[in-house]
Amino acid sequence: MFGDTKKLEAKVSSTLYDLTHLEINTIIKDEMSASKAPASPRLLLHSLATTFHLKLLSLGDKYNAFLQPGSSSAVNPFRGESVYAGSGYNSFKELSDRAESSITKLNENKAMIRIPDDTLNSDIMMLQRIHNICDDIRRILKMEGVDLFRENTAFNFDNADNVKEFRNMPASKADAYELNLDLRQLMVIKKANDIGTEQVLIQTVIGMDGDVTTRISKSFAEQPITIIHQVHQQSISISVEYWKSLIQVVVKLGESILGIFNPKGTKS
Repeated sequence: MFGDTKKLEAKVSSTLYDLTHLEINTIIKDEMSASKAPASPRLLLHSLATTFHLKLLSLGDKYNAFLQPGSSSAVNPFRGESVYAGSGYNSFKELSDRAESSITKLNENKAMIRIPDDTLNSDIMMLQRIHNICDDIRRILKMEGVDLFRENTAFNFDNADNVKEFRNMPASKADAYELNLDLRQLMVIKKANDIGTEQVLIQTVIGMDGDVTTRISKSFAEQPITIIHQVHQQSISISVEYWKSLIQVVVKLGESILGIFNPKGTKS
């Protein structure tokens, strides 16, 4: 009983935090796709796992000559022991471990890596982002009732063939295999997939108390581009107006709920 109360309090607290803090990110994408992100959380996770896997390989190729000088080995130093190719708990555990191991390799061999420190540090931060997001997703997937197939030996989503089979299922059948997420958990996955491994140029966080924090990447701060500043400012204006409307809806909903439990004429 008390455990359920604590879970409810945690959800309410996290929801209130989300409602009282607005975050706007302006990112640079190497490529633009006209296709929409998958509606299915399962497929969003698979898209993200694939993005992280490819980024690890790309960074491994970039640093291979420094980490394995003179070696004829074709093994990518950031590949690690790749066992899972899906998007379940173990797949993200493996990606997290690979990112952490790659950070260690770069930090231990900094003296051998002859590239600008800013570039190296930026790549280390990217690996840290992959590591952190994978751990966030693992925590979600491990929560009770979220992934009913996490430990299913016959059909789990660490197996790429099962993911492919799920992708081709009719919606009526696929629903039984979908993740059971609350809104905040879904937003964590969607945000992770939106940002992926792209470079965040400007990030602004606005609190309801009036506290505003703007972070600008060093590379962009040194060579600012006016149109990107303008786009970011427009995004802030649009987001704030939408945020205000959302807060008003929540307040009215709260008043309605209070009215149900404390109707007019009833003494509190």
